[in-house]
Parts: sequence; structure tokens; C-alpha cells
Amino acid sequence: MIDSKINIRSKPVLSAQPESLVNNNAGIALADRAVQTRAYELYELRGKIDGRAEQDWYQAETDLRASSKEV
Repeated sequence: MIDSKINIRSKPVLSAQPESLVNNNAGIALADRAVQTRAYELYELRGKIDGRAEQDWYQAETDLRASSKEV
């Protein structure tokens, strides 16, 4: 059954996000990219042997946290 109250031609209402939230999301994406890059470096250093993706990810996070505290 189709609801006759729905107007398919109307545009969806987009909620405006605060600027700080938008910037924080961008920072999170960059951080995830940095962790992904470091985790892949660790994978390569181990000879590209599969089965340790989670360990590499956690090690990459640890490495990046440590390097950010040094600055």
C-alpha cells in the first residue's frame, strides 16, 4: 500500500551539522587513513603474511599515538 501523504518530489530535509562536528569527522577520516597506512607497512615488514590484520591495526594505532605524544 502506498502512503498518499508522501510527496516524492519534495527534497529531503538535510540537517545542518555544526562546523566543529564536520571538522572532527574529517580528522577522524585522516586518522583512520594514517592507521591504515601504518598497518599496511607493518604487514609488508612481516613479509605480507596474512592472518594478523587486527594485530597490525592495533599496533599501528599504538605507534601513531606514541609518535603524536613525542611532538
